[in-house]
Amino acid sequence: MPSENPYVAFFDLDDTLIAKNSGKIFWDYCFENNIYTPTELGYLGLSLFKFITGFDETEDFIRNWARCFKGWSEDRMHSITRELFDQRIRQVIRHRARDEINRHKSQGARTVILSASTRFVCEPVKEHLSMDEVVCTALGIDDGKFTGTLASPYIFGEQKHLSALSYCADNGIDIQKCYYYGDAYTDRFVMEAVGNPVCVSPDRKLRAYAEERNWPVVEW
Repeated sequence: MPSENPYVAFFDLDDTLIAKNSGKIFWDYCFENNIYTPTELGYLGLSLFKFITGFDETEDFIRNWARCFKGWSEDRMHSITRELFDQRIRQVIRHRARDEINRHKSQGARTVILSASTRFVCEPVKEHLSMDEVVCTALGIDDGKFTGTLASPYIFGEQKHLSALSYCADNGIDIQKCYYYGDAYTDRFVMEAVGNPVCVSPDRKLRAYAEERNWPVVEW
């Protein structure tokens, strides 16, 4: 029977709903299909180097990545990411994730993707799994063209916690009744806020932190 008290089951995307990192999948696809220009590849390569060597933070890298899309049409991005989903993402959706989504839906919960990725990657997954909503990083768009900027905060780390809080406040839901499924130590902020954190095949640091907190760990 559906629950009398509504709640949200939030799911991370990368390495949680899907078994891989969507950013890496996107990069590989664009590289293999010559979608990035040589100039864009050079700029992204330099930005990645600065991130890996510690000169830039994660958000710096993401903002540099967004600059490469300046002037792209929204239709072009939709076309690329729909093909990306059909060819590469659909087959790495985790079966156990689908089962958990269906279980929460049967209890009357909202099921929401909460991710640092953009809606262009998240929306096809949401639709395929018949989930309710997506809360994710937004790219700036003006008159159907990308501006090369972010139109929202980068939904990562502490910001993911703040975004979950905002979503619950806007919908009159107690975050302590909610679930969050994630795999990374950077997810700990939102995991500490919800009443029901679930660590999905977690990285080493989150696994150790979950053991300290007595959080459930599942292997998907």
